Amino acid sequence: MRLVNRVLPGDVKLFAPEAGPEGCASGECLPEAAPAPVATRPAVPVELHEADEPEPPAPIAPANRAVGTEEEKWGRVVDAVRQALPRQGKSLSYARFLGFVPEGVKVAFPADASFHRMQVMGLSRAMVEAELVRSLGRACKLIEDSSVQAVAAAPRSIAEVEASDRSSRERGIDDKVRAHPAIRNVIRHLGGSLEHISYLEPAAPRPTVGTATADEGDAGPPVD
Repeated sequence: MRLVNRVLPGDVKLFAPEAGPEGCASGECLPEAAPAPVATRPAVPVELHEADEPEPPAPIAPANRAVGTEEEKWGRVVDAVRQALPRQGKSLSYARFLGFVPEGVKVAFPADASFHRMQVMGLSRAMVEAELVRSLGRACKLIEDSSVQAVAAAPRSIAEVEASDRSSRERGIDDKVRAHPAIRNVIRHLGGSLEHISYLEPAAPRPTVGTATADEGDAGPPVD
């Protein structure tokens, strides 16, 4: 029996021809294939010679580091002794500063400061040195150089500088007062002359509890 394909007349197509697949059926939803791994060369150790080593970065100085000269440091030390021992600190301010040494601090006293030298280097030396140790944080002794050359070469003491500044300030005040129009007008109407001007200094702070008084371990005429 033979089957022959033929189209009979009047055959009807029930379904329209289908188009190509779309969406996931077309393979769009499939994950992309990962790229093939790229072959890399193994790391080769590199030897650094002394000339090839990078230089270490320069150290950065602290921003707020306090830097001062030895004279400024000596001034702070004298101020600390003045706060703790007013009388002895005043006498220490008459010492001319020669410099810090490993054993302590070298000073020299001029001839007209013999009383203050006696207080610092004699009667109150232990008390002053104890305050120096407390202020500097290390062992510190007073070392005196009494040679004429040392005294002459040393800069002026703190007390000498303060006396010079005070004298200059008082001369300036005296000139301003004598030239003031109100003072000149009073003298012109009342007669007479301006003989003396008093200068008022701020009161010294009272010593705190536990500090030595002005008379402890001290003798002699008052300072100043």
